[in-house]
Amino acid sequence: MSENFLTRHHDQLTAWLRDAEAESLDAFLGAHHESFMLVTTGGAILDLETLTESLRGAGGSQPGLSIEVEGVTGITPEVYRFLERHIVDGAVVDVRVVTAVMEDGLLLSVHETARR
Repeated sequence: MSENFLTRHHDQLTAWLRDAEAESLDAFLGAHHESFMLVTTGGAILDLETLTESLRGAGGSQPGLSIEVEGVTGITPEVYRFLERHIVDGAVVDVRVVTAVMEDGLLLSVHETARR
């Protein structure tokens, strides 16, 4: 995994949430391992099926959204930490520190921590 992968991955999520581009959602979800788990900033634990269900209904729900990824640090060859910033119409609305664990080139686990 590289910074390019993470940036492209978040660009795909942005295109779905902002513009409802279905092919972007498919590409985004295709980067996840079948055993994927997400720990959200609120502490909820979502499996891939639950994440998919929640995203399917969210296409086009965040006009003006952009997501920036910066400070990608490789902890091990399969574990990365980075800062994720959500911006709507030029204003930062959310910042989180993310740890991503890969397996076989796919996202296996993501843990998000809110940064206030």
